This record gives sequence, structure tokens and C-alpha cells, in this order.
Amino acid sequence: LASLLIQEAQIEYDQSIQNKKVKTKYDYKINRNIAIGILKGELPRLLSGTEPMNSVFDEMKAELLKHRLPVIPNRTFNRKHKVRKRKFEIYYGRVS
Repeated sequence: LASLLIQEAQIEYDQSIQNKKVKTKYDYKINRNIAIGILKGELPRLLSGTEPMNSVFDEMKAELLKHRLPVIPNRTFNRKHKVRKRKFEIYYGRVS
């Protein structure tokens, strides 16, 4: 459900950019993490049936279009990953 909503919002965004003929430095895509969070928040409204599904989907698409990320080609730096062996260190000696 989330991927379908993201795909539909992305298509709508691409069409609006083509219609406006706006030049941007990078291409943009919808932020998937934010989209899943929005869907989780709106899922009770969708399943309750108190409001029409189309209006809820339109509101969610409008919210998704606010959260875009630039797609930067040929990134030159690596992502830094923090590496931890364990969450807590284990001390095997006597405590007292």
C-alpha cells in the first residue's frame, strides 16, 4: 500500500514539474521513510470508513509531495557507518 501511494505521488510530482517547465539542479524523489510514517498515522482513518477513501488518499498525497529528496548522481563520498559490536559491554569479572 505504501509503495503504491509513493509511486502515485511520484508520478503526480513528475507531471507537475513537466507542466511548469521548471529547471531544477537535481531530480527529486519522495522520501520513503516519511511516506511510511504518514501511512501508519493515517491507517486508522482509512480502515474506519468514516471518511471517503479518495479524500484521505488525496490528503496523504499532498503531504507526501512536501517531503522530497534530491537524487544526486555520482556521489563522491562514502556514508559513515557507526560500528558497534554490542549495545553494552560485558564485564565478566566479580562485581564486589
